[in-house]
Amino acid sequence: MDINQAFKFSNKIVLITGGSDGLGYGMARAFLDAGATVHVTGTKTQDQYDKDYSDMTFHQLNVINEREVQALASQFSELDVLVNSVGAVLYKKQEFERAGFEKVLTINLIGVMDLCTSLLPAIQSRKGNIINIDSAASIRPSSSVPAYSASKAGLKHLTKSLAQRWGRKGVRVNGISPGLIPTKMTANQTSDEKQEKQFAAMCPLGRFGEIDEVAGSALFLASPMASYITGHSIVIDGGISI
Repeated sequence: MDINQAFKFSNKIVLITGGSDGLGYGMARAFLDAGATVHVTGTKTQDQYDKDYSDMTFHQLNVINEREVQALASQFSELDVLVNSVGAVLYKKQEFERAGFEKVLTINLIGVMDLCTSLLPAIQSRKGNIINIDSAASIRPSSSVPAYSASKAGLKHLTKSLAQRWGRKGVRVNGISPGLIPTKMTANQTSDEKQEKQFAAMCPLGRFGEIDEVAGSALFLASPMASYITGHSIVIDGGISI
């Protein structure tokens, strides 16, 4: 294998759901820099975000709505990489109420399943692969966000199930389990110096993670270098889950 060519994604079509911001946007930029044609989704309109999508194609999508997922899938006859970075978390005990718990599970688990099944024909046509972004909370659950923890644990097993089911179709399905990485979603845990010092004292690598470190793993899993890897999640948490 030519390592110099392994991470070049020219002529590859990549869709990153939840790619409008945070980890998803970071992965989108990485695939774009590697030469891919990149599509991203966000729940709001494009002009409501402060990111540059000029070199990408933006799609508005709320995965709670199954019809929107199907409408998105109908736009793709071919797809090389699907990265499901779409996700939600609710704080202030909202996940302990049925409505909050159900909303988070619908977005993080049912929505991802809808995306995978709806886009499978396009992915299969290119012998492509799927990367589901779960979380280190799938390994070490958080007592403050039970729906988020449960949905991400479920997503980890969904990844394994789909990998078993679709391997013979030539489709690989893997995951990434990020730890604490400063984004809007984790701002309540990563926004001040005191929190950073507390985390650094517990984490073997002594710091928060960076978006580029997740993006690098996504490029690896989508590349020919990972052609014999399926049904696994790469844990990127600085060792905190050891």
